[in-house]
Amino acid sequence: MGFRTRLRIAGQFLALLLLGGLLSDWTPAVAQQLRLNDGRVLQGKFATITGVSDPAVKALGQTEEPTATPILIVDDALRRTFVPKLHLAEVLDQSVEQLVRIKLLQNVAQGGGAVSSVGPSLQIQPFDSYGRRIYKMQTRDGPLAVVQGITLLTPRYAKVEGLRGQPRPVVWDMRLATSSIPPERLRAILDRAISRDDPNARLEIVRFYLQAERFRDARHELEAIIRRFPEKQDLKAEVKQLRQMGAQLILREIELRKEAGQHELVKRLLDNFPADEVAGETLQQVREFTAQYERLDARLEHLRDVLGTIVAGISDPKQRQITKTTIDEILAQLNYENVDRLVAFEQLADDTELTPGQRAALAVSGWVVGSADATESLTLAVSLVTVRSAVRKYLREPVANERLALLDSIRSLQGASVELVARMIARMRPTSDLPEESAQGFGAYDLSAPGGEEGEFLYHVQLPAEYDPDRHYPTLVVLNGAYNSPLQELDFWAGSIPRDEQGKPSGPRFGQAMRHGAITLAVDWQKPQQYEYQYSAREHMAVLTCLRDACRRLSIDTDRVYLSGHGIGGDATWDMALAHPDLWAGAIPFVAQANETYVRHYWKNAEHVPFYFVAGELDGLKMSQNAPNLDKYLRKRFHTTVVEYLGRGHEPFHDEILRLFDWMGRYQRSSAPSEFECNTMRSWDNFFWWIECSDLPNTVHPLAWPERGARPTAVIGKRPAPNRLFAKTAAKKNTIWLSPELVDFAQPIRITLNGQKLAGKLGDVQPDLGVLLEDVRTRADRLHPFWAKIESP
Repeated sequence: MGFRTRLRIAGQFLALLLLGGLLSDWTPAVAQQLRLNDGRVLQGKFATITGVSDPAVKALGQTEEPTATPILIVDDALRRTFVPKLHLAEVLDQSVEQLVRIKLLQNVAQGGGAVSSVGPSLQIQPFDSYGRRIYKMQTRDGPLAVVQGITLLTPRYAKVEGLRGQPRPVVWDMRLATSSIPPERLRAILDRAISRDDPNARLEIVRFYLQAERFRDARHELEAIIRRFPEKQDLKAEVKQLRQMGAQLILREIELRKEAGQHELVKRLLDNFPADEVAGETLQQVREFTAQYERLDARLEHLRDVLGTIVAGISDPKQRQITKTTIDEILAQLNYENVDRLVAFEQLADDTELTPGQRAALAVSGWVVGSADATESLTLAVSLVTVRSAVRKYLREPVANERLALLDSIRSLQGASVELVARMIARMRPTSDLPEESAQGFGAYDLSAPGGEEGEFLYHVQLPAEYDPDRHYPTLVVLNGAYNSPLQELDFWAGSIPRDEQGKPSGPRFGQAMRHGAITLAVDWQKPQQYEYQYSAREHMAVLTCLRDACRRLSIDTDRVYLSGHGIGGDATWDMALAHPDLWAGAIPFVAQANETYVRHYWKNAEHVPFYFVAGELDGLKMSQNAPNLDKYLRKRFHTTVVEYLGRGHEPFHDEILRLFDWMGRYQRSSAPSEFECNTMRSWDNFFWWIECSDLPNTVHPLAWPERGARPTAVIGKRPAPNRLFAKTAAKKNTIWLSPELVDFAQPIRITLNGQKLAGKLGDVQPDLGVLLEDVRTRADRLHPFWAKIESP
């Protein structure tokens, strides 16, 4: 049972204890809980259906044909979530949940026009203390302002309806996540909706906060009730329990921040942990966290002391100088993220049988290539440092002839094997610098990447708190729509940056990307005044060029890169994820629409990319138009989630962001599948894991779409046995890329391309340092470089 589940059960139990006598006044709601194969837990009424635009036809558990209703729908009264039925692992709970339901009196529109479609929002005012606001949106007839009011509040969602008192009544029932209402505003709405003179009614607010897991708010409200109503003094014991539950939430936040690498923040949270009236078990966990950091700090301090003494004993002046420079680097950069590189040195640092040179060699070589490859040979260790310096120069060198000279020089050095250089590159800090003039303050940067004939591609970066170049970070590549800017897209994920009166940043962002320790890249990918996604090479180039440029400048975990976008940025996300399925850990299109273009023909590629679609029920006909594609993904049991918000239209849907980070935390890019078949119809959609194609037939340029009779070309790759590769393409020229993740270079390699065995058994195919370095330089994936390649005749 997870930490969050235990907290929820404890909160529900306390709510029942506090308010058991009032339960008969509340309407029960079905609180079914389902666990999916990926570990996510969904809550709500559920059934199985035939398609995302079909009504629910059968309740799960009834007799049915196994293929008749292959899609699972879960409705929690805020949104509908669709997943493949066979991704259901188990039903956790089918009990009835007593959700707090607080009704607000509003003058609801009963007649007049009904909202059938909600266009892009132009302005949404915040709710006032009565739970009312004005929602202004774009329609075919021009801007329309609708007065809305919250008519029902639950811990999970708010029901918002159209009100009378506007030029014409508008009947509209939409749902918002209660968590999307600012805490201060929610408190004001609840305070006005519930009588202040009725203690039992005020206890309803306490239970509301409990079910919403807002334990601090619940405690403050309960303390206020006890102060105002002396007859409720017997509830003081529950205040203590609420303190305990609040402390557990802080502990959960500590775990999250620790996982995100925000160690200084974790230490501050531990130092300021509220120990009063907290259970001993919780305090013991706090002490264990504190002890872990104390041990790590002591370990780092001991290593620094020992490292500072080993250089003096080295007799050779040249070796001593290079070693000293490297030891100084270690002393300056040693931290929690890289200390394990020195495990071999740490274990033998006090071995008196080793010379100072041998101990120094263990430290230097472990630092450069990792503890597993540490050596006691100071000559080799010093050579590895020299190799690393030359490799860094190679990766930065723009002139081809200069790179060839550097390559020859590297090959002549001891320790310059492909295997050691690959491990060295994986541990190197980013090879390109962040220009000082690009810094915007508080981890924000405005950068540009060279786009050749297309000029410079601009992109904005937000680094998470305590960014460390020795740690590899999950990364979001986000694309704005036609009605927002790249900076606004960045704000959605990382939070708005505070600004002073001159408009300059005055503080850090505090959004969910910052909280979860993710780098965010917002690409300026559109042309001016662009209102549709064009499926063009320029758009693909803008996104991929900026991503690769960022990989050279930042410490990005290339196995955890997620692509997302809103509106036409969502259209681009959908298309680019299918076109380059080997790049992404997941794709998140918001309010996207698949036109009758490449997306329809690339549907097979979706098997290899986890998708999470977010849409609004009233966003035109998008759901029904997207249904043929979405139904294929869901029926084929691809890793696809579709979320449809009730009564909502073309919006950003910040309500979903916590569930999205939970989803992203469960998915990362896997190695090349043992078998894949991907479709392509554009010349630049030509690289799939280890097969690169040139001169593909049947390509269709976006400007020529639709072309009668156009059909996609399949690229097929298989690994039927160890060191056995099978590739089939219709391209005139193919390149097969090899790495240790695909083959064992110590054994014969057999490759069949289009039914023809390549010359010999390829037992003589050996790793090539030139291939490795050039691949890292161009693709910028330092964690998974290719070591060799074979080009078809």
